[in-house]
Order: sequence, then structure tokens, then C-alpha cells
Amino acid sequence: MANKSKKAEQATESKMGQNFIIVWILVLSGLGIVFVPPTMLVLIAGMIPSFVALLLPNDRPGGPAAMMAFNLAGVIPVIGILWERGQTFHEAFKILSDVYMWLAMLSGAGLAVFLAWGVPIVVFAVYEMQAKATLGRLQKQRAKLIEEWGGQFVTDVKDLEQEQP
Repeated sequence: MANKSKKAEQATESKMGQNFIIVWILVLSGLGIVFVPPTMLVLIAGMIPSFVALLLPNDRPGGPAAMMAFNLAGVIPVIGILWERGQTFHEAFKILSDVYMWLAMLSGAGLAVFLAWGVPIVVFAVYEMQAKATLGRLQKQRAKLIEEWGGQFVTDVKDLEQEQP
């Protein structure tokens, strides 16, 4: 009973922490739109994958945070290019119409998706191959033991397993 209330408390605290972060993101976005609108236009357009990751249900802790971090790492250089060229709407729209800028902005999000979904699949496949190799090696050893000790060895082992609870 106490375990359930602890989990409920942790879930409530986690939800409150997420709401707090979302409020600060909205406040900073509002201030940014007022004071640096071209930069915020590029930032918001480039961070679309992160916003989608926030809206989707995710059971992995840190998944959306990793997505936002990698996505932001892809968007920051593009914002630097915008500042270098001059912070105007004309330059912002020019950057947003460039395919390579979109590639730069979204490549971070793509890397985050690969790390979050692709790497666990690859690691699982490697472990599965190792397990199959170990199983094959053990089966060869078993066959060798049966060859040395005869079939009676297998029946004796089965009898011992059945006797033990």
C-alpha cells in the first residue's frame, strides 16, 4: 500500500516538474518572440521533432530530453549562421527554404532517434548472437559428453533432476 502511494507521489512530482519546465519554455519562447523574432522562427521550426517527442507517450526516462538536446545541437549552428548573415526575417526565410539547413537542423533529432531506438535493437541482436553461439558450444559439449559416457548418462541426469524439488 505504501509502495503504491510512493509511486503515485513520484509520478505527481515528475508531472509537476515537467509542467514547470514547460512553463519556463513557454515564458522564454514568448520573450524570444518579442525580442528576437527571426531567431525564434528558425528555432521553433527546427525544434518541431522535439515538440512531437514531448507530445508522444514515452515510457523511457530521458527520451524526450535526449531528443531535445540532440535537436538543439543541430539547430544552434543554423542559428549561428542566421546571426552571421544578419538577423532579419528575409534571412530567416532564406535559411528555412534551404534544404541543407533543414538537414543540419533535423540531423540531431535523427541521431537521437537512432540512439533511442536503434542502439537497443543492435545491442539486443549482438546479445542474441552471443547467446546462440554459447548454446551451440554447450550443445557440442553435451554431445561430446554423451559420446564419452553413453546414453545412460543423460537418463541418470534426468532422474537426478526429477528427484530434486
